Amino acid sequence: MINHVQVKNFKSLNDVSLSLSSRNVLVGPNMSGKSNLISLFRFLRGMVLPTPGAHGLPSAINASGGFAELAWRGSDSNLLSIAMEGDLGGAAAETKSLGWRYKLDVLGDRSRGSIMVQDEVLTVSTDSGDVPLISKDPKTGRRVLSSKAGVELARVDDSTRSALEYELPDWEGNLLRKYFASFIFYRLIPELMKQTNPVSSPKFLDENGGNLSSWLMMIQTRFPDSFARIVSAVKDVLPDVTEIITWPTAQSTVFVSSSERYLRSRVPVWQMSDGELAFIALVSLIFAPEEESDASLVCVEELETHLHPQLIDALIRLHNQRRQELGEKTAQVIITTHSPLLVDKVRVEDLVVVSKRNGQTLVTRPANKPELRSVLQDEEIGLGDLVYSGALGEA
Repeated sequence: MINHVQVKNFKSLNDVSLSLSSRNVLVGPNMSGKSNLISLFRFLRGMVLPTPGAHGLPSAINASGGFAELAWRGSDSNLLSIAMEGDLGGAAAETKSLGWRYKLDVLGDRSRGSIMVQDEVLTVSTDSGDVPLISKDPKTGRRVLSSKAGVELARVDDSTRSALEYELPDWEGNLLRKYFASFIFYRLIPELMKQTNPVSSPKFLDENGGNLSSWLMMIQTRFPDSFARIVSAVKDVLPDVTEIITWPTAQSTVFVSSSERYLRSRVPVWQMSDGELAFIALVSLIFAPEEESDASLVCVEELETHLHPQLIDALIRLHNQRRQELGEKTAQVIITTHSPLLVDKVRVEDLVVVSKRNGQTLVTRPANKPELRSVLQDEEIGLGDLVYSGALGEA
């Protein structure tokens, strides 16, 4: 899990320091920077999963439109800095709990678009203290990749690449690269979910949900118990739904359909409601088979879109249930929302209030305000109402 993030000069995140928990609900007005926080994690994934034929760091920067588009527009600084720390326990099943700290400083040219890594450090915690896996040779300025035992394994000559891009046999730094690579992002678009899919066995649901039918077919055929649980959860919340099933066609495509009470034929995916599809997709993520759930971080933007308040309430309840079942194996979650109801359904410890002042994103955790806890305990006002009253807008 990522425990803390500090970022400077990244989009509107000019100077942001944020502690993260297992579930983080970002709430704030439009243009406050919620999506830019999500973009930070997307950037890290792109850095270790480059587009074909490109190196990771340049690929991640180009995906944002180049360095000039990535850097904060409110200053002329050309230094982008990302620092974070966390624990690789739970999600990294192949290792015991491993504390880590990572920092990346990138110097860019806004006019020319060139970049170079000014500094990059990765340390892990051991019984004998912190051990560097990525460090900088003070004489040459080259970055050195070392094992946890202190043995030098390689040096990075290319100043435009992150050392974390390199995969060396048995290097402990591979764990963090795999961790960043497993980040998943969702902004569901029902119109894309209504299309038929080629018959396949996808490893995950696409960001926009476009492969929903093939994703559900994979679960139905390979993990029937998980599929039955998804269907049961949907039927409990949508009582008119009596069955959900995926149908392969003679053209080697597949589509999901539902049976509804009082209807004599199934409703195909292209006739299903936007809210029904969004709800099914989100429930499938909550109850995805453990064998297919290797995501370390799941980011969902505007989870409430297309959903009736009853469905929002059910999703939070189901997610709470699943978190208790999986324990440390639960993926860390970041959700953005504009919904007071959703805010009311989560703990104050989950909440991050995002605001903007002088063009800079500010973040605060209401749980750190003792006076707020007193108000909530006295049930004087709901958490959602308190947030949207503007009382928590100042970081």
